[in-house]
This record gives sequence, structure tokens and C-alpha cells, in this order.
Amino acid sequence: MAAAAKTKRGRKTGRRPKFVLADVENPELRMNEIFPAHENLRHPRCREIRLKYKLDAVVKGERDEFARILLLRQWIKKHIRINNKYPTRTRGDAFGILDAALKGGGFHCAHFSIVQQAIYNSFGYVTRRLGAGPGEPPPGRGGHHGVNEVWVNDLLKWVLIDAKYDLHFELDGAPMSALDVRDEVIRNGGLDVKRTYGPERKHKRKDFPESTHTYRWISWELNSRFTEWPNALASALVVYDDKFYRKNVWYRDGKPHWAYKADYFVPVRRRSWIEWTPNVVGSRVHIEKDRARVALRTCTPNFKTYQMRRGQGGWRDCGESVELKLGKTGASLSFRTVNLAGLKGPEHRVEVVPAAL
Repeated sequence: MAAAAKTKRGRKTGRRPKFVLADVENPELRMNEIFPAHENLRHPRCREIRLKYKLDAVVKGERDEFARILLLRQWIKKHIRINNKYPTRTRGDAFGILDAALKGGGFHCAHFSIVQQAIYNSFGYVTRRLGAGPGEPPPGRGGHHGVNEVWVNDLLKWVLIDAKYDLHFELDGAPMSALDVRDEVIRNGGLDVKRTYGPERKHKRKDFPESTHTYRWISWELNSRFTEWPNALASALVVYDDKFYRKNVWYRDGKPHWAYKADYFVPVRRRSWIEWTPNVVGSRVHIEKDRARVALRTCTPNFKTYQMRRGQGGWRDCGESVELKLGKTGASLSFRTVNLAGLKGPEHRVEVVPAAL
């Protein structure tokens, strides 16, 4: 409850606020502090990839966001053949890979992740490329794997997505981020993690928990590879600078990871900087007498507009600052972002209620 107003001498004037801000649980807004580049939805390549490969038909009729993501992942898996040792030589962007794959070409994990990043971002899903590995010194496992993470608005989290095997990981039925998987690997070897396949989200009865060990070490690319092609090939690599990172060495192919010597690692100690929250809205509310002013902020790549609704009314576009007159019962407001692909972000609520007497 707000305190009564005071004069300059500190004496109470007897005036109390008519309205106060109620406590509401909202998605946490974590700003993007370290990932400067995003795919540009205005670039013609985004429209071209959807049209050329008829990708809109893949998700036609499906309204659930995560289900659409899984359908697109399955399409990639079905149309690209795996060939780890002798991948087809072709132009290294999504178009070159897909054109060769549709003619029978085969590719390894990095190619799958390049295609998946291009397709998801073209639909407006904020997606990034990851490199991962078990990182064990000889004679242990020191291989490497390329995958993606996609921000899922409906789940309010990043989800690790692997197009090469049409899979993601789940814990107690909830899809996991790359760091979620890593947490479990470090905690107990990933014994409780379920490999989950296809849009049907099936778990194999016989599977190998060791496969989660691939995510003991993770790095995130900083560039936007698809719409800046061919000018954004090399990228520094963000790594989570926690106790495990500082006390161990990431081995790749029998040697310390090349990024150590090249000084390409960008160690980041704040997990929230790695798992920032695209499309989420934050607000500051100022109430004076019977009026409220709401100032909005967000970190939404390819931002188009904010939208608001009052009560159970319809959504309408609004600016980053909204001022309104309060009724006798205050106001119940909802806000969200919309990006250039028409994708709606998570809902943010503001409740203004009459002050208690």
C-alpha cells in the first residue's frame, strides 16, 4: 500500500493515492547484452527460402508455435541425407546446401544447423547456431556437433533443436535449453534427460544417456550467417564462464579447442546474458490521481510494433508509452510485441487497482 502524501516539512497531508499498482507475475525481461547480430527479416532471402522450398505448406493449419518448429525440423531431416565423412561440395549457405541435398547430396551436422537457422529465422523465430562437444582429452571422446537453439515464446525459453537427428531433449516433459542439458550432464551424467524425436515427441525405449555428454561444452556464434552471406562466416564464440569452464579444458579432436589459441572464446559469467529473452515486454508505470502512464521496453529482433488490450477487449497497436484515464475499478492491461513476421511475443500484464482505505 502506498504511503500518504507528505509536505516538505514531512507532515502528512491526509491525501492518499486513489490507485496503486497490483503485483502481477510476468515473464522476466532479460536484455540482450552480448549477441549483436540478428537475421534481417526485410532481406529478400527470408521470403525466397520460404517460397522456393514451399515451407509455408509444411506448417499450414498448425497454430501451436512449438509444433510448427518441430514440423520444420522434421522437413529438414527428411530432405537432407547424412554424410559425415564425405559431405557434398557446394556453396556453404542454406540455398547451396538445400539445392544439393534435393539432388541427393549428403551433409554433416554443421550443414543441418546452417539450414535450420535460416529457415527458423525466416519464419520470425529467433534462432542461433551452437557448437558442442564432450570435450574429453585423449583417449576420451573429443568430437564436435553443430546444432541450434530457438526461442519459443509459448514456453518462455530457449530450446536446443537438432535437425540432423530430428530431436530435442526433455526433462519431466519440458523441452530443455543447451545449458539445461549441460546442467544435467554435470550433475549426474544426464541420466534423467530424455531424447525426444519428431513432431510426435516420442522417446525411444532404448537410448543412450551418454549422448547428452555432447553438451558438456557449448559455444554460441555471434554473427548472423544467413542474411549477411557471404560476409559473416567467421564468428567469435560465447562460452559460459562458470566454475566448470575455469577448471577444465575443452578438447576437440585430441587437442585443446582451436578457439583457445585463436583467442576466439568470449567467456561470459552471467547466464542471463546468454539466455536473454527475445520478444518479452517490461514496463514502468506511473500513476497520478486518476491517470496512468505505462512506459514499455523490449529486446525484440525485427520489431514491428507493440500491441495492447484493455480487459478482455481486442488487441490494437500502440506506442512505447501509453497514457490512459482510469475507471472506478482501475484498469487491467495486457501488452505484447509483434515482429516483422507477424509473430506475437509473450503477454505482459499491468493491473491498476483502487487503493485500500
